[in-house]
Amino acid sequence: MTTATPNVKEKENKAAKLVADILGPGGENIIFPALGFIAVIFVWSIIAKITEGNLSALPGPTQAFQDSVPYLQNAFSTKQGDEGIIFLTLYSLIRVAIGFAIATAIAVPLGFLIGTSRQMEKMMAPLIQVGKPISPLAWLPVGIVVFSGLTSEMPKAIAQNAPAIFTIVVTSLWPTLINTALGVKSIPKDYWNVSRVLKMERPQIVKQIIVPSTLPYIFTGMRLSLGIAWLVIVAAEMLTGGTGIGFFVWDTYNTGEISLVIMSLFVIGIVGLLLDQAVAIVERAAIGKIQPGS
Repeated sequence: MTTATPNVKEKENKAAKLVADILGPGGENIIFPALGFIAVIFVWSIIAKITEGNLSALPGPTQAFQDSVPYLQNAFSTKQGDEGIIFLTLYSLIRVAIGFAIATAIAVPLGFLIGTSRQMEKMMAPLIQVGKPISPLAWLPVGIVVFSGLTSEMPKAIAQNAPAIFTIVVTSLWPTLINTALGVKSIPKDYWNVSRVLKMERPQIVKQIIVPSTLPYIFTGMRLSLGIAWLVIVAAEMLTGGTGIGFFVWDTYNTGEISLVIMSLFVIGIVGLLLDQAVAIVERAAIGKIQPGS
């Protein structure tokens, strides 16, 4: 008796072949993602139609686009109180870059230590298991309290951004830390044996064995950490206020400009995708240049 699975696969292959015949090689990489977006817009239109006439009606795709055009025309505006979406996004990205850099600088060396030392692993394992599940926004009040007490001793610009950056650091370091430690533990025993035979010094072991062998794991963790950092900054800005794409979402919601909220969601999603792809490009370049033992 023929199962359904081969029939489904056969239909998928026929669909892919048809798309390739029409659009050429790689056409399915365009048409199928486009179909996904069309499906989302279709569902969005239905929901907007159902809520039409309500006080909290959801604007449809056409209305959301029309409402967003005037604001998008001033996307690069830096006018106080009327900043453009590009400026607000860059402001958030600066916070993310600082927090992500600090988190990476902490997580990678600490991951090396955990991966090479049983004592360090036993000491850090409970802290990781307790700290990792804590919600990002649960750390924000802690950051606000800590840095509010240091405000008088810090420049104003740093004091305003410190709680959000603190939250990014605490919540985004875990994936990089865990993946780095896992990468070190996955290094083949032959590499360690060679290092002992050659009587390699610790810096040589790190440079020639640990770093090249763990790079794929490190970058996997970094991509996850960067995604968390971007997610956290949007939520943190909603609560702390100030300037940024997250606060813009909350502010436009409170003023009833739901179309601008939807526009912001698209911007946030696109920026998150670009950040992930940027790290992926750096990963391919770095791994291509560095090989274990080189």
